[in-house]
Amino acid sequence: MKILHCSDIHLGKNPFGTREFSQKRYLDFFRAFDQICDKGIELKVDLMLIAGDLFDKKELTPDTLERCEKTFLKLKNAKIDVLLIEGNHDNISGYDEVNSWISYLERKDYVKRGKYSFTGKDYEFEKIKIGDVNFYGVGYPGFAIDEVLEKLSEKLDENEKNIVLVHTAIGGGSEFIGGLASTNSIKKLKDKVIYIAGGHLHSFSVYPKDEPILFIPGSLEFWNVLNERSNTKGGILFDTDTKEYKFIEISPRKRVEENFTYEDNLVSEFEIFVKSLELTGEELVIINVKLKDSGYVNVNELESILENNGALKGYINLRYPNSIYDRNMGEDGYYSIKDVEKEIVSHWEEFSDREKVVDYLQSFKEYQELKEDMGDEFFELFDKMLEGEIGEWR
Repeated sequence: MKILHCSDIHLGKNPFGTREFSQKRYLDFFRAFDQICDKGIELKVDLMLIAGDLFDKKELTPDTLERCEKTFLKLKNAKIDVLLIEGNHDNISGYDEVNSWISYLERKDYVKRGKYSFTGKDYEFEKIKIGDVNFYGVGYPGFAIDEVLEKLSEKLDENEKNIVLVHTAIGGGSEFIGGLASTNSIKKLKDKVIYIAGGHLHSFSVYPKDEPILFIPGSLEFWNVLNERSNTKGGILFDTDTKEYKFIEISPRKRVEENFTYEDNLVSEFEIFVKSLELTGEELVIINVKLKDSGYVNVNELESILENNGALKGYINLRYPNSIYDRNMGEDGYYSIKDVEKEIVSHWEEFSDREKVVDYLQSFKEYQELKEDMGDEFFELFDKMLEGEIGEWR
């Protein structure tokens, strides 16, 4: 059986900005989804796996649903089945399946949804058998991810072909980001599965590097333009008989990243530099600006220069010289805002683990960007910080 695995599609995302920018970026996510589905049809796969975050939000506009259905209809007409799970963005709140658009797609026979339940005493995992493979959908267990995966590992028959869909990636047991699995819980599945279809993080990765069992295809389009590591987007083709896999690329919105240094006048030299990039009006452009001192920089002005000279959207990363401080922080001789936070927090004697506090601050900011989709986890993480730090003060 040939499977094409994708994740983090985020249909319906409508980034803030000018009307032109928001509309183009809104359509980008549908275009990326169409591309991966067209690849599946071209490759004559038997099954598409969507490992969470099909939608960007639980609530959909009619346009988002209509565009989504058109793509699923194309797969249905090509006789390609779709098996999906929910991610943190499209997770059914309180298992309210009546008001879930994922359940609606299931009732329309566009998809099958993998799920599990907790009875109060034990976990029950629904098995979906397709051909000679058992599929188990775990969805997004949040901070309970390791417990759920370990319970699943106890119930799997190692003599059968098992594939697990779970909206997770490796987090090294991180207490700061909800939903990331520890290596231990993944290793417990090693001899009982042929493939773990993961998601949640937006760049391609596999674990372990040699003989991988956990596969993260990454998002199909740039959800967080500034922080995603790779420009490569697509899905993973997997053969359940040979256990061979291959990354299948698509073409997302073009993202350009450049470094900029100046001699004297930052603004005028920046404008000359941007014009030399010969932008077409369609690129997402990140400029790492290496500053000479810690003086005020009007980031909005620099972003406007970018957008007035051909960038669909401009993003500015300010990098400050290490010489401002007594010790080096940045690897390239410059430091970022996160480096500044580390320097400031290092002087907070009230906290027992200052490095951990910086990680908390970074996660809080990421959750703020996600807004209501991560609200519960924001407060859970905040409680963890208070428990740890207040405990030290008692």
